[in-house]
Amino acid sequence: MTDYRFKFSIISAVYNAENYLEDAIQSILVQDIGFQDSVELILVDDGSPDSSGSICDFWQKKYPDNIKVIHKENGGVSSARNAGIAVAEGRYINFMDSDDKLSPDTLSSVYQYFITIDDRADLVSIPIYFFEKKEQPHRLNYKFASNKNLLVDLNQKYSFVQLSAASAFFKREVLTPDFFSTTLRYAEDARAIMGLFLKNPIYGIVPQARYDYRCRESMNSALNGSKLHKEWYLDCLQEYVLWSAQQALALYGSVPKFVQFHMMYDLQSRFRMEEFPEHVLTPSEKEKFMVLLKECLSYISDPIILEQKNLSKEQKDLVIRTKYGADSGILEYKNEDYHYRYGETTTASMSSYVVKLQQLIPQDNGLLLYGSAKTGVHFPKPEHFFVRLTAKKQAITLPCSFQQNADRVFRYHGSTLACFYDFQVLIPYDILKRNSSLEICMTCNSHTVKFRNLTAEPSFPVPPKAQKKTWDCHSLFFSRTREEILVESGHLLKRCITSFKSHFNK
Repeated sequence: MTDYRFKFSIISAVYNAENYLEDAIQSILVQDIGFQDSVELILVDDGSPDSSGSICDFWQKKYPDNIKVIHKENGGVSSARNAGIAVAEGRYINFMDSDDKLSPDTLSSVYQYFITIDDRADLVSIPIYFFEKKEQPHRLNYKFASNKNLLVDLNQKYSFVQLSAASAFFKREVLTPDFFSTTLRYAEDARAIMGLFLKNPIYGIVPQARYDYRCRESMNSALNGSKLHKEWYLDCLQEYVLWSAQQALALYGSVPKFVQFHMMYDLQSRFRMEEFPEHVLTPSEKEKFMVLLKECLSYISDPIILEQKNLSKEQKDLVIRTKYGADSGILEYKNEDYHYRYGETTTASMSSYVVKLQQLIPQDNGLLLYGSAKTGVHFPKPEHFFVRLTAKKQAITLPCSFQQNADRVFRYHGSTLACFYDFQVLIPYDILKRNSSLEICMTCNSHTVKFRNLTAEPSFPVPPKAQKKTWDCHSLFFSRTREEILVESGHLLKRCITSFKSHFNK
């Protein structure tokens, strides 16, 4: 085995980071594994026009045996990282960004586990946590839910996506001089990691370690900067997403699920854009983008698409329609519901779109119910909303007043995908004085659709039935399920029992 000088080499591409660089460096200096004995820090000044280069030199003079500085003409993060790889002397390599940080026990935690799986895995992943502008865990941190060090086989855990090189540690021997593609402005990390996974789909995870990702206060949260560059639309799809499928086909003759999941995870953001930024793509480039998007989707199975957690129901339907063609879906009605079928695939039904129960206000003659229902515009347009009250197999319908909420519209590329309809109805007390259930319904093409996904705003007083609590109003007890509001007649003994339970459960 190669005799490495250090346990770790931390390679950091530095560009316009003068306000954050010292924080990043300090996070390496205080590692409990012992900086001077175990770590080298390689700072690659990628032609930074600010004082970042001088800060690099200052710290290199303080730790000449542990810190290397490379000054080069600006060539992008990939060329900077590749330059660092060329001089790295550590057994394991990390690519921390110059405005981020590692928790003090990260290197010791990673090292203790990596040496036990070194012969089976090429990289180890650690969780990402955002800080500064927003403080929250990364959405991919579900990989670490067990809170245990684990060896992940992507053929089994195909949804355990790893895209970031900054939150990963690599064996030095798997890093080639051109490990990061200098032709890619975006997704260079993802492509490099996918290249390793295609050869060895096994990697380690260490939940105890922590990568702190700085969301700068100066960042524009309304529009990610990547969306202002045509490379994100064209090169990324061609050279990473489509490339992944083509490489898998060449190696295996098919595209494994983990490759499909990585591809679809990257594509998600393309379907969450309300508008395409002006002047980024020409009309012919937009057409090329849509062709590439459809080609990428042709390698991704429908279940993988529908499994994505970061797409709404209408966005998933949009992805499927993009894959098969806008007019390919067959609208079907069954069991008070509409759904679209694309071959063997059925997307979210009309009844599964959310209803938000907002208020239930006692009046002199009844209860005033306010709510809002979401529906996809590719379904038939609602003609009426109504509440259906059922008791002893007899149903009474109460028409609602309703209107589309102009402020709650969901779009893609300027086209409306879904919208909310606000509704309200007065429910008289005299029809509630018996055990009954209330369902929220609408009619479309003269067919009834019953909503089956009721949720409640904090202002709504009726608790879920699962909490074993009720709301007492006008000698009636109310609770709710996902599909209906339940009403039970009240009497003195039952009210006393309910009050006792409510007091006991506080």
